Amino acid sequence: MATKSGITKTAVASLAGWAVAKMLEAKPLKGTLDEADAYAFLGQRSAGRIIRRAGRNATHNRAWLAAGFAAVAVGIGLMAKATRPK
Repeated sequence: MATKSGITKTAVASLAGWAVAKMLEAKPLKGTLDEADAYAFLGQRSAGRIIRRAGRNATHNRAWLAAGFAAVAVGIGLMAKATRPK
């Protein structure tokens, strides 16, 4: 059986969600939200392009990619060696 406080918490939470949804659908905020969505979409497309270009660059420059991985591995090895007690 549900308690009064549980029912009250559920009612308040759903009422708060409804109020926020109504506030976001108001005319003054609608334009601002649409503009923010447009900027987010442009950023998402740009990030996708950057990742695709990085993949193409990596496939075209395999030697540099291998050298980079080797440098990272050497760096991690040196850090691990430096942290060992003497």
